[in-house]
Amino acid sequence: MSVKKRFADLPIRTKLTLTYSLTAVLILLVNVFAYININHAISRLDAVYVSNIDLNDLSASLDEVQNSLKTYLDTKSTEAMDGYYKAYQDFETQISDLTEETSYSQPKRMERNIRKMSEKYLTMADAALEAKRGRNIERYRMEYDRAAELYRYLRTYINSLNNETFRSNSADYSKLSVSLNYIEIANILIFVAVTVINIFLVVLIVNRITRPLASLAQVAERVAEGDYDVRVPEVDVRDETGVLNETFGRMLNGIRDGVVAEAHLRDAQLKFLQAQINPHFLFNTLNAGSNLAMMEGADRTYTYVKNVADFFRYTIKKMDAPVTLSEEISMTDNYIYIINIRFAGEIKFEKEVDESLLSVKLPAMTLQPIVENAVNHGVRNILGNAEIRMKSYREEGGSVHIEITDNGEGMTQDQINDILRRKITDPDPEGKGSGGIGLHNVIGRLKLLYGTEDVCRIESEGIGKGTTVILRLPYNEGEI
Repeated sequence: MSVKKRFADLPIRTKLTLTYSLTAVLILLVNVFAYININHAISRLDAVYVSNIDLNDLSASLDEVQNSLKTYLDTKSTEAMDGYYKAYQDFETQISDLTEETSYSQPKRMERNIRKMSEKYLTMADAALEAKRGRNIERYRMEYDRAAELYRYLRTYINSLNNETFRSNSADYSKLSVSLNYIEIANILIFVAVTVINIFLVVLIVNRITRPLASLAQVAERVAEGDYDVRVPEVDVRDETGVLNETFGRMLNGIRDGVVAEAHLRDAQLKFLQAQINPHFLFNTLNAGSNLAMMEGADRTYTYVKNVADFFRYTIKKMDAPVTLSEEISMTDNYIYIINIRFAGEIKFEKEVDESLLSVKLPAMTLQPIVENAVNHGVRNILGNAEIRMKSYREEGGSVHIEITDNGEGMTQDQINDILRRKITDPDPEGKGSGGIGLHNVIGRLKLLYGTEDVCRIESEGIGKGTTVILRLPYNEGEI
């Protein structure tokens, strides 16, 4: 799954939090970037004239050494000597920072020359001082004159380097000032771009959230007006809007199926009423036939006609009311008897029923269509070895299970899935039995009645290995 898809599927609160956090972080980073750049540029500006300041300090230290030397030579006082040595150390420290490497750069060459001359000057100053202390008047005057001459030359040389450096630094300062202006403009542009991006992200997220809701609101208005054929727009995200969209779609499908089912129910009720036109004529005719068979001594014919009469009487009288499991089993026994007589076959029908469950209520015509389906599509072609088994039991503390198993042709998983997915309103060219109620019809009625999808499970190991249909019905204490 892509990062974009994962982000789209996040909850709305998380998406908004991440979006606003991202915008805040971007703005913070832009401000930090601008602060660092501007401070770096200012630092470079401040450092431009440092070299001039250092040269001024060097010149001042040189003056201090020369003045303190002259003062000592004139007064020969201890205080003047201490002042000389202090100035000497300061000047020596400063010239140690000057380069001593050979370079093609004129300022660097001048700096190296100043260092060499300064070291020589200090040597001459020390020699004049020592000659004065040794009372060698001729020598100290000679050394002092040489030091004074070198001092004047050295001071001129430092001033020359200082002027040259100042011109170079002034040019650099101008360039840095222009660069600082560019940096400020660039920071403003970056800030504006980030602000635009943040606004775009916020608008994009809000639009992705509100667009499906707006579409869903339009669909809801049409549904409220009675238009159940409207389609819910598809949403490719799994956040709250996607869940709401999917839930509303399922609800609309349920409403639509309910409307269709209600229409079919009205149609079925009409057909039911039409089929009840003078039903006593049918029952009286069947009863007359059974009585005639009994009078003629045709016991099997009598039993067959009586079972047929009971079968049709059950289907007509019980379709609109719940029945007990005991009544459904008796109805199924009648059906098996009729089928065995009709096809001159022998379907072995075994029952393993928990007697404590015989009074459990379930819709009429629930078990017979399943058994009929097992006959028509399972064991019809293997009469003589055909077996159908019915078993009822109750899960501990749970629902009532009814299993109907045959040893017939079996089913593929695709066939099972097709039956379980099919709705009660779908055509059923294969599952429809002679009574007009197919297996899928039973499943659909149970789903509508109990309001759950988990009412039936079909199991088969494959073609030729039989089929088991397992009904799962709710258990109510008052039913037993």
